[in-house]
Amino acid sequence: MTRDIGFLLKVIQENAERHANQIFKPVELTSSQVRVLKFLRGRCGEPTTQKEIEHHLMVSHPTIVGIVQRLEHKGFVRTQFDGADKRNKYIYLTKKEGELHEQMRSHHETMEALLTAGMTPEQVEQLRELLTMVYENVK
Repeated sequence: MTRDIGFLLKVIQENAERHANQIFKPVELTSSQVRVLKFLRGRCGEPTTQKEIEHHLMVSHPTIVGIVQRLEHKGFVRTQFDGADKRNKYIYLTKKEGELHEQMRSHHETMEALLTAGMTPEQVEQLRELLTMVYENVK
């Protein structure tokens, strides 16, 4: 296996995505959908636009539109256009998301444990710091 950093990051991301999708399959969510729900939960009910989600997750407008539509169809979010500016579409969590929040949190912890298996707490913190540096370098 190559030790090329870019390749390793790509393989790690692809495998983590596959594992996460398996973990979240029982609640009929993808890892991308869970990331959106997690971001919205972190907003504590504050009105959130699709544009804010795009910027936070660094994905394209069409990608977020599709994710939000699927989440709305599944009943995890509701959307509402801004009365003053129809270009803004606000996304809100629903009661259904609240009912599954603890289960999603548990699944997230399982995924974090998988990613950091065999590491000491110090190594986990160092990994976070190094990955943050890598992120800042390519941002």
